Amino acid sequence: MLNKTVFFRAATKADSLPKSAAEVIFSGRSNVGKSSVINALCLQKNLARTSKTPGRTRSINVYSVSMRKWIIDLPGYGFAKVNPREKELWKDMMEECIIKRKSNKAVYIIVDAFVGPTELDFDMAEWLKRYSILFKIIANKCDKVPRDVPENEIRSKAAECFGTDKSNVFAVSAKKKNGFDKLRIDVLKFLNS
Repeated sequence: MLNKTVFFRAATKADSLPKSAAEVIFSGRSNVGKSSVINALCLQKNLARTSKTPGRTRSINVYSVSMRKWIIDLPGYGFAKVNPREKELWKDMMEECIIKRKSNKAVYIIVDAFVGPTELDFDMAEWLKRYSILFKIIANKCDKVPRDVPENEIRSKAAECFGTDKSNVFAVSAKKKNGFDKLRIDVLKFLNS
């Protein structure tokens, strides 16, 4: 099902999007690999545009998995080299998409497994908790973690950092296309619930 996902729409205002049945939202700091994770998740090479330049995603990018069931790629928070006004617009976009849209949604925060969660990632998690929005963690770039560190340890550390259960953490490598089976099952279970 995910391999049939297609680009649906880019929007700068979440309220311009039609009503959906279910939305899986990917958030994370700039350059953490959100678009690469979406491509690997959907078993497609160029579904979501990737770039080595932080801040390339500047709109809410919506991908249709099936009728009114979406994957949403949000602009990255943090490091992007854009002016403060544009950063404020991005913040508004995220708030509209996650908080104000009344839709059935699952939020995944993508963090760098090698660097570890940043203050911005913790801020995002606290913000979601404040609004009682459940979220899960995707630890991407596991291929950069030393081989003697087991996936289980990566997941346990991330779970501890974010105060969540280990079952809510997925360890993946978008570059090597590793670790996506459990994440695919989780995403599809939500979209089909």
